[in-house]
Formats: sequence, C-alpha cells, structure tokens
Amino acid sequence: MDIKTVWARPWIKRITVVLALFGLYLLLSGWVLPRVIERQLPQLAGEQLNGQLTLEQAQFHPLTWQLQLHRLALVDVDGQSLAGLEHFSVDLDPWRSLFSWQACLREVSLTAPYVNYVEREGGDSNLMQVLAPLLATPSAEPSPSASSSDLPGVTVDRFHLSQGRVQYQQQDGASTELTQLQLQATELALAAQDNRLQLDLTGKGGGTLSLTAVAGLNPLTLNLDGQLKRADLTRYWPFVARLFEFELEQGRLDAQFGLRLAQQGDDLELALAPSRVTLNDLALTREQQPLLNLDSLSATGVELSLLEQRVGLDSVTLSGGQASMRLDPQGLDWARLMAERRDSTPPPPGEAPPSPWQVNLARLQLRDLGLAFTDTTQPEIARWRLDLDQAGVGPISTDLSQAIEVSVTSRVNERSPLTFDGQLVPQPFSLTSRLSLAEFALTDTLPYWQSLVPLSLTQGQLATQGSLTIEELSPLALSYDGELTVTDLVTQDPDQGRDFVKWQSLKVADMSLTTLPLALSIDTVAVNQPYARVIIEEDGSTNIQALIAPSGTTPASSQPEEAQTQEATSEPMAIAIKRIELNDGGAFFADNSLTPKFATGIETLGGSIEGLSSNPASRAVVDIQGQVDRYAPMSLTGELQPLAVESFIDLALTFDNLDLTSLNAYSGTYAGYYIDQGQLDLALHYALEDRMLRGSNQVVIDKLKLGKRSDSDKATSLPVALAIALMQDANGVIDLGLEVSGNVDEPDFAIGPLVGKALFNAITKIVTSPFSLLGSLLGGEEPANEVMFLAGSHQVPVAEKGQLKQLVSALTQRPKLTLSVQGAVMPAVDGRALAKARLDPRLGATGDVNDQAPDPALEEALRAAYDATRGTGAAEALKAGYADNDAGWRAELYRQLLAQTRVADDELAALAAARADAVKRVLSDDLGLEANRVFIRESRVELDRSGTKVILELDAGN
Repeated sequence: MDIKTVWARPWIKRITVVLALFGLYLLLSGWVLPRVIERQLPQLAGEQLNGQLTLEQAQFHPLTWQLQLHRLALVDVDGQSLAGLEHFSVDLDPWRSLFSWQACLREVSLTAPYVNYVEREGGDSNLMQVLAPLLATPSAEPSPSASSSDLPGVTVDRFHLSQGRVQYQQQDGASTELTQLQLQATELALAAQDNRLQLDLTGKGGGTLSLTAVAGLNPLTLNLDGQLKRADLTRYWPFVARLFEFELEQGRLDAQFGLRLAQQGDDLELALAPSRVTLNDLALTREQQPLLNLDSLSATGVELSLLEQRVGLDSVTLSGGQASMRLDPQGLDWARLMAERRDSTPPPPGEAPPSPWQVNLARLQLRDLGLAFTDTTQPEIARWRLDLDQAGVGPISTDLSQAIEVSVTSRVNERSPLTFDGQLVPQPFSLTSRLSLAEFALTDTLPYWQSLVPLSLTQGQLATQGSLTIEELSPLALSYDGELTVTDLVTQDPDQGRDFVKWQSLKVADMSLTTLPLALSIDTVAVNQPYARVIIEEDGSTNIQALIAPSGTTPASSQPEEAQTQEATSEPMAIAIKRIELNDGGAFFADNSLTPKFATGIETLGGSIEGLSSNPASRAVVDIQGQVDRYAPMSLTGELQPLAVESFIDLALTFDNLDLTSLNAYSGTYAGYYIDQGQLDLALHYALEDRMLRGSNQVVIDKLKLGKRSDSDKATSLPVALAIALMQDANGVIDLGLEVSGNVDEPDFAIGPLVGKALFNAITKIVTSPFSLLGSLLGGEEPANEVMFLAGSHQVPVAEKGQLKQLVSALTQRPKLTLSVQGAVMPAVDGRALAKARLDPRLGATGDVNDQAPDPALEEALRAAYDATRGTGAAEALKAGYADNDAGWRAELYRQLLAQTRVADDELAALAAARADAVKRVLSDDLGLEANRVFIRESRVELDRSGTKVILELDAGN
C-alpha cells in the first residue's frame, strides 16, 4: 500500500493534522515560548524600568502547563543587585480555567527569592529609582461602569515561598536581613474571603516570626495571628536609633498577637485582638553610661482599635533590673530624653486638632526593680537607691478624672523600708495615701547641707508613718498626719571629733502638718537622753557660733529683693505643741579660754514644756529640773512665748549648792584669785514683754574663802578681797542682788554683757564707797571715813566718838573687814596751834592768850621777848607807830613772836601719830573692837598734810 492510498484515508489526515498541530504546539510552547520569554522579558524590563533584568533559563512544559523561570535577577542603574530568585514555578490548570471562566493555578512556587533594599539621599531608594519610569507612566482613567468591588477571578490551589531573604540598608550604612522566609497558602482566591496563608521567617540573631492569615479582598478583610520568638532588637536598632537619645545594647522581643483588618464602608478598621508582648534582657545606655537594665517587660491583654481610637492593656509588668537617673545643673537626664524628641508642632491654621486616643491600662506592676539616682548639683555628689520589691499602679487611663490605686513596697538605700498605699486622681489633682518609712539613715542627707553647716553627723535614723493627703497643687494644699521618730542621733565637732548634740530618741506623736493654712500641730515631743556640748575655744569663739554663722553663707540682707519680699509677706506657720518632754538629759560646758581650763556638766536633766503655741495670747509652762556636777540641783520654771512676733518670757533659773571650787578657772582668770571653798545659790528671774527685758539676779555665796592669787593678765583691778569682805556677813554669807533691764531692739543688746556690766558696777560701787555699804547695814547714814581733831590736839572729840561707835557696830556685821587708821595734820593750822602752845607759857600766861587783844599784864613779857629776838628797843620802835594806849601794838608783838616760833615736821608727824593712836585706843579700849582688826599706818615717813584728822580705810582681813 502506497503512501497516497494511506493519505487518502480521512482519519489518517485527521491524525496527521492533529499530530502536526500537536507537534507545532509542543515546538511553540516548549521551545519557542521559553526562548521568547528569555529574550523579551529582560527587554521589556529594560524598557519599563531603570535597571537590568537577567533570566538564565525559562521552561514551559506543554503537557503539564508548568512555567518555570530560573535564576531571575534585577540590578539597579549602579549594577547593584536589587531583587531576584533562584526558581519560579507556576503550574496552570487550563481545563479548570476554561470551564470556570477564571484563572486557576494549581501551584505557585518561589524558591530563594531575595530583595536588597537600599535607601538613598533625599528619601529615595534603589527600588524607587528602578521603578521610576513605571511610576511616571500616567494611569488610565477607570471606567465609570467598572465597579471597584469587581476583582478578577484568580484561584491558586497552593502557594509556596521558601528560603526567602530580605535585606534592608539605610543611607547611614545600617543594615539588617531577614532570612529563611517561608510563605505557604492553599486555596487562594481573590474573590474569596477565607484565603489562608502561613508565613515563617527568621531574622538576624535567630529570632523567628510565624504568621497565620485569613484574608479577603472583596471586601478587604485580614485576620492575622502571629507569634514572634526571641527577636534580637539590636539587629534592627540602627534603623530607628536616630529617633532616640539613647543606645540599645541588648534586648529580645517575644510576642503573640492577633491583628484584624477590615473595610467598613469608607473606613478601614485595624484592631489588635488581646495580645501579649514580652521584652527580655533589655539594656539601654547613654554616652556609654547605664540607663536602664530590665530582665523582663511583659504586656498582656493588649488591644487596639483604629476606628475607636482606643488602646487597652490588661497589665504591664516590669521585673528585675535597674534604672539609672542623673540630676545635673541642666536638669534630670530622663526628662531631657523625653523632651528632646517631643513633637510640639501645632496643627495647620484652620485645621482641627486630631481626636485624642483613649488609653487604658488596668494594672502596672513592678517587681524587684532598682532605681539608682545620682545628684551632681550638690558640692558633694549624692547617690540614692530605691529598690522596688513590689509596686502596683492602676487603672491608668487618658481619662484623668479616673482614680489610680498606687501600692509600693520598697527600700531606700538598701536598708530603709518604705511603703506607700494610696489613691491618686490626676485631674483635678488629689492624693490620699498612707506611707511608712523606717530606719532611714540621716547621714545620707549630708551632701545637701554639709557644706552649709560645719557639723559632722555620724549617725541617726529617721522613721515616720502616717497619712499624706494632697487636695491641690497650686497653691499646694497638703496635709500629713502621723508620727515621726529620730533615734540614735549623734553630731560632732568636725575638727575635734567631740560630741555636739545627740540623743537616744526623739519621738513626735500625733503630728499634723498642713500647708493651707500653714500649720503644725503636735501632741507630744518626747526626747530621751538628750545631750549637748558647748565649748568656748582658746580664742573666745564657741562651737555654736561656728554653726550659726558658717563661712561662705550669704546674709539675709544680700538675698534678692524678691525673695525678701516674698518671705516678709508669707503667712507665718501656726504652731501648737501640747507637750515637750525631756528625760534623762545632760549637757557639758567647757571654757578653754581660761587658765586653768574649766569644764562642768549638767546631769539627770528632765522636765516638760507644756502648751507651746504661736498664738500670741498663749503661754507655755516650763518645768525643767537637773543637777550640776551631780550634787547641785538646778531648775528652770516659768512661762514663755517664743513663737509669736512679740516674744514673752517669764522664767526663773535656780542653782543650789553649786561648789565654787569648780569655778576656779573663772575666778583665777577674771578675779585674780583661786577659791579654796564656797557654795553658790543662784536665782535668776527674767521677764521679757513689749521688747523690754527685766532681770533679777540673786546670788548667795556661803563660806567663800579665797586662795592664792593667780597671774592672769585678764584679772580685774578692783580689790576683790575687799569687795568680798564688804559683802560677806557675820555668818560668812554673801547675798547680792542685781537688777538689769534693756531694750532687745537695741543693736548692741546682749544679755551676757548686760549682767556683767551690772555686776561690775555693783562691785565698783561697793569698793569705792565701802562706808555707804556699812551705812546701809545700820539702816541710816553711812559712818564717817575720818575722825576730825581740834588744831594741835590728839584727843578724840566726844562727837567723833559717837561716829566711831556706829562704825564699830557695822564692822561687827562684817567680821572679814579690818580698819586702817592714818593720822594727818594741816601744817598751817596745827603748826600755829603747836607754836602758840609753846609761846604762851614763855610769856607767863596762865591760859590761852587772845592773839587779837593780849592781856596788858603781858606787855612787859611781850616787850622783853620781842627785844630778845629783835634787839633792845625794837618793841619801843614798833610801839611808835601806834597811838598812846593803843593795844594794837601788843597784838602785833604777839603775832610776830608767834610767827617766829618754829614747829618742826617731826612735831607735826608726832601729832599725826598720836592722833592715830588715840583713835585705835578709842576703838579697841572704849568701843570693844578687836585690836587685831585695827591697824595704824605709818605717818612719820610720808606725812599726810590733808587736815586735822585721822583717815579711816577698810581692808579685807586674812
């Protein structure tokens, strides 16, 4: 059978045509189509993109309708790889597509796809540069008849992406890479609403992300459930680092979340289903200094609604770690971190501000967290630490009127328990709480005041508990009701290391402090075993002065005028303290400026002050008792008002049986004598009212006996021994009262110098007018301090004996006094009297000659005596000058003879001595004064020529 016969058969022709067409199909689809794709696809890409596309191989299986592309790569204009894949496969289902009138794909597979995204200057990128021509092509106007909801009918039975990789690089060189990208989906349909996808990827550092999605495009819906495990945040930090002022050193993120995206009309709703986010091993630094280390931050029940603009969280828990804060002259570093990135750009004019989001956090919890705070604003750096063992805050909401419960259990500086429980309302602000602080070391506060007060605080603990309430911030309306205790307080002199002020405990009970009005009310202040040390240094300064006026402080007058005005106009604090108790107190006083040094102590000091108040009409009652050097009781009683503008004082201070030998340092330095024995009772009473101070000082000294003299150059020049003898009565008691007064507003007012001046004046008056003191003892006029004599006589006149009797009576009451007598003469008077006593017997007169008219019987004697001295006839010559029978010439003769009678100084001295001796005899023999208390002073060597008298002087006996 030849070929024509065979070809003539119809079925042979049909088979041949079919085979030819099939062969042509195989040729065109299996060989030509891949070659066209290999050539045209890169050419088309070159025309539409700013880049070059390379395709190593294209394959199409005509029988299975499977298209495969191998090693597809796209490079940018710089020749840098942009995107590509190792293998792309599409398995078409033509028959199902034909009968269903939609594109049906059995499988789409991408193997090892990659994208290298690089940012460029000006917000550009390599991807946008490659796509620029395509993006610049104007898009066709949509057909008015086309519905936006019409989607092409495309179904994919299986979609598989494996070994994917995405690399992202910023302009600054920061880069990251996502690897092991896996995406799987089954039964995808663009028009369906239940398309399911599974995406898995791995990032740098080993973090993995798994996503399960159910999506639809008409309308747009997306339900996404994801799980993120151990994502190393440091790999992605460089991309956002420029947005923050700190560095991320470490951090891993875990999350489990559900995301819901749905189109509702013209709005797009994005909602986050209750999710959980955990951040582990977080470490933040700034300028290579630790800022925050956190073991774990966990947020549960995280919800979000875009349309409702609402964010909700069930709880946020921070566990383990430490935050570091630093305060410098520029402020708090954390505050600067927040402020520097805050966007405060106002909305454009005419545009309403966006609606606020609603945020609700049910509970914020903090566990085992430490806060390290460093304050560099002080001369000495202050370091604090707050350890939060347990803290809870919530609910927290953008609704600022909602109350927030706060509960804190913590420790300050690792050793001081601090608890806080309260309720806070942010707006309007209010706080109601209870707090408790125990065993707080006061030494931790040293950096804030040590440079201002030269005082060394070596120990001391503070504790307080009570209720704290704040009703308003401006002006501050705060109140605190509770108690406060300071125990084991010890302060010392920083130079010598000596205790200054200390106590075992100070407890303030039932304390109430308010700021509106400014008031402090205390039921009881109890101080146990208080102690104070006051030292006068060798230069006269005191340890108290160093505290009151430390070097470098600014006086009030140099403060800004505004500050002084504000201080002057501010309301004074109303203070009311019901009772202050002192128990088993003590004090020490030393004066190192004396030689020898002086020291004494007050022991068993106790008592109370009741009713201390700033009410001007109130008076606090003082009753304090103690002992000086164990044996001398002391007491302070009375009333005072130190808190009012016009102070009031009415206090009595007494010391009984104070041993004066303990004051030898003072007596030796200032009196010039040491004390061998003596006891002191001191009663001081001071009253201050209407700015006038009036004081009464009653000093009683018993059995005072002075010892040896000191060599002090500060000793007084007053005769101290005489003053004591004048003041000491027959029983050996000195009872001295001093009254002082002064205006406290006087610039130079000081109570110490005021009392000292009064004492000095009193002693000066006593020793300069001792007979006035004796007169006061007799209740009458003071005794005379001299005995007057007739001219030329040494006989004590009767009237003078009466004066001496009064003196003896006064001296009996002052047994320590002695009396010195010194005779004196008046040469003109006493000399003439002695000369007359010698001349008259020579003239033969039997009595006193009248020198104005001598007896005529004495004329011959006068004539003879005169001629004997002047020569014979001298008397007659003198008479020639007078009338006959004129007696004047006899008087002249007598006067000249009297003038010629010389009295030697020895005779005057003998008269003075005789007068002193006569006074002593009267005092001792006639009036009974002990002879050993009367001393005659020598009058012959240096003759006292002050008068016809005996001078009396009082001295102190041995």
